[in-house]
Amino acid sequence: MANRRGSTGDRTPPFPFAGAILLAVAISAATVAWARWRFLRVAIEGGSMLPTLAPGDWVVVDRGPFRDYRPRPGDVILGRDPRAPEREIVKRVDHIDLHGAAWLLGDNPAESTDSRQFGALPPGAAAGRVRWRYWPPSRISRVR
Repeated sequence: MANRRGSTGDRTPPFPFAGAILLAVAISAATVAWARWRFLRVAIEGGSMLPTLAPGDWVVVDRGPFRDYRPRPGDVILGRDPRAPEREIVKRVDHIDLHGAAWLLGDNPAESTDSRQFGALPPGAAAGRVRWRYWPPSRISRVR
């Protein structure tokens, strides 16, 4: 018996790649959601971190690192200002005390309000590590 056109044995799905397309869209959406959860974009205001970071620079903050370890001396971090918790600050870790609190200093001490004025940043108050400067394009670099 000959197969007739339209029989169930010869049918090709109307959208053969629909499953692959849906999988790619789902993976892309999950990747974007993860990146938005893990990374923050932050604008630098003020000159407390000159010359490392200048007013108008935009940086990427990685919120993941401090889940596994504490900030280390030399790290540039984003944290909550102990005096005004709604305010975020970007400073360099000078040292960690015996209780795990981070002492923060700006790279430009003449213009920086830092741990010399407000004391140490309590353990767990660091929101993330500043990783990259992406704006302005002439200053794109890794932040160290």
